[in-house]
Amino acid sequence: MGSQLQAGTIQQIRDGVITEGPVYLQVSALQPLGKKHKGVYSDGTDSIEAVFASTVNQLIESGKISNDCVVKLISFTCNLVNDSHKLISTECEVESAPDAGTSEQASVKTEPEESNKASPSKENVPSNLKVEDRASSSPRANKKVKVEGTGSNTPYAVRRDSECVKTPAHPRIASLAASSRTPQPSPSEQPTPAPVGPPMESPGLSMGSGKKAVLPIAALNPYNMNWTVKARLVKKGPKRSFSKGGTQSTSVFSIELIDEQGTQIEASVWRDLADRYYDLLEESKVYYVSKGKVKPANKTYSSVRNDYQLHLDSGSEIEECPDQDTSKMQAKLSIVPIDQLSLCIGKKAGIDMMGVVTSVGQLGSVKRKSDNSELSRRDITLLDQSQKTVTMTLWGETAQEKGPLLEAQDCPVITVTACRVSDYNGVSVSAGQRSDIQINPDTPEAQALRQWYESEGRTAPTHHVGEGLANARGSSGGGGSQERVTLKQLVKSPADMPSPEAKPEYHNAICTVANIDPQQSMYYQACPDNNRKVVEQNGQWYCEYDGKTYPSMVRRYVTTFRCTDNTAELTLNAFNEQVEGLLGMSADDLAMLKEGNPEKQQQYQTLLKKVQWQDYVVRLQTRSREYEGQVRMRYTVQSMKPVEFITESRRMIEQLTKLCVKAEAA
Repeated sequence: MGSQLQAGTIQQIRDGVITEGPVYLQVSALQPLGKKHKGVYSDGTDSIEAVFASTVNQLIESGKISNDCVVKLISFTCNLVNDSHKLISTECEVESAPDAGTSEQASVKTEPEESNKASPSKENVPSNLKVEDRASSSPRANKKVKVEGTGSNTPYAVRRDSECVKTPAHPRIASLAASSRTPQPSPSEQPTPAPVGPPMESPGLSMGSGKKAVLPIAALNPYNMNWTVKARLVKKGPKRSFSKGGTQSTSVFSIELIDEQGTQIEASVWRDLADRYYDLLEESKVYYVSKGKVKPANKTYSSVRNDYQLHLDSGSEIEECPDQDTSKMQAKLSIVPIDQLSLCIGKKAGIDMMGVVTSVGQLGSVKRKSDNSELSRRDITLLDQSQKTVTMTLWGETAQEKGPLLEAQDCPVITVTACRVSDYNGVSVSAGQRSDIQINPDTPEAQALRQWYESEGRTAPTHHVGEGLANARGSSGGGGSQERVTLKQLVKSPADMPSPEAKPEYHNAICTVANIDPQQSMYYQACPDNNRKVVEQNGQWYCEYDGKTYPSMVRRYVTTFRCTDNTAELTLNAFNEQVEGLLGMSADDLAMLKEGNPEKQQQYQTLLKKVQWQDYVVRLQTRSREYEGQVRMRYTVQSMKPVEFITESRRMIEQLTKLCVKAEAA
């Protein structure tokens, strides 16, 4: 059965009577519009400007959709932009080719009202129309008219006040329209569009009723204001509040959504909507989201790969979906192999990674410069089929929550989204709160990586991806070198002593803990807010840094210990997170042993002796300091972890291989 051009279809779309497909329209005046295309749709007697979403571009670029062909619209939206309606197509199919679109297979149903026909003024009639195709003149033909649609060879509608004078797109369509008049229902008989109610006022999150017409996230664009998406909530960020110029505080938080096509988008929830829904929205649940604004994404702050982001305010709606099936709502990852990470250094957009976790470091923390608060961190090592390893730093809640899960498993495979790559240590990766970590995902790629690791990856020689890179910071820079040094190489003679104003140097070494003096203080009493030193005053704790008095304090490590290798012995300084990893307990717990009864003190002595003569891989910061007129070298531990003998054996075999190659070449 041939396609049908139903006269009056476009007017019903404008009026909101027809809101979903399928409907049949003819295409003409196609032309590019940036990354999209625009044109004109005709129902045989009326026309409207058409905008084709990026999801339809492939059909146009392949030539399947061309001028004069008839398409079946499945999903579309009609918006009023600058007093002109635009029909945005998000999903359609080619119904008939251009020849068939103007053949007698395509019947045109028109309204039977002959008396309402009028002729547009001469200057508004396309010049290519024959005289017999033009309607007869009307006494109202000289009134002011408004033309919708563009293009010299396209159908269009001329509106006079509330009337619409329609001109056929093609002489054959005009003859078909005259021969196949089909009465249309009167306005009183036509269905009335469902009224759009105001956003929910109840404090709870309402449950969406039934199945709604939803739009794929990939089809969203700023021209479309009337949309609904069905998506799973992947991430919910913390709620923040701010005020400008003494105005009322404004709340905002961000969420990440993913639909059944695997397309992700970030949304910012503002003001009353943020206060109302923050505690109600739950990660991994499916929601209907509608009536928001689509804006270009700010790539500087967004970790989601999408050109747009959503702005949800008081006029927007969020409803929980009755269907909570999330099996199809999985992200489409674009995995970057570890050996290609150097190409991503400095890029603002995050990347996706997959690897085997070969080691998990201790939980540590760093101070934020902005407010002196502590931020949790943890280092893990990843390996993939390229036989390259990279250190990934987990930050914040990700370090606290995922670290124990990774430690509990034997070399799990993980996927990580929204990673940032930097040139620290040559190449390093960071995963923050916006990153999503999946442990042992059930995907073909993860299974292939697991099979490779079990068959040959465990014993295969590996290399750090940052080794030998030109952008790795040298010994004079902050990042340091991955090459191992002996302790003797770190000893400086008075003539070689750097200036105290010089930048610190960073080095890696393997050394053995020789002695920890039990008589040293080991820790200090610190403010729980800023980690500064406090002194006791009348049962309270006074901080000289901020001038405040606190009801309690915490102890933090400041410890020195002697380390040695086969070349020299040095005194190293270590702080809280490093000593916690070394001793396996907090400073408060150690104080209970050190300051306790004789039995506790004996346990304290035993603990310090237990860590002696253990081998560690340490990263040291070396710089000179002037004290009482003398300049001395100071060695500070940045990180330390027990030696992994399998990894070290591979490294040594690699060094021996290089030496043999050099010897053969000589």
